[in-house]
Amino acid sequence: METLVYTVSEAAELLGISKSYAYDLVKQKKLPVLEIGKRRVIPKRMLEEWILANTEFHMDEKSL
Repeated sequence: METLVYTVSEAAELLGISKSYAYDLVKQKKLPVLEIGKRRVIPKRMLEEWILANTEFHMDEKSL
């Protein structure tokens, strides 16, 4: 079965950031989160969309 959601710890590991920083991003509502009771999870699709939306693309004049 395919993973639909990640724990905040799993998402932090995937993003290469600390668990505490990931929880800070959740608290600041900067990282998408789904609350199921007291549990917080990050939907895989929303994490992928968040990454794309927050990625900066830098193009220099040579590549134009």
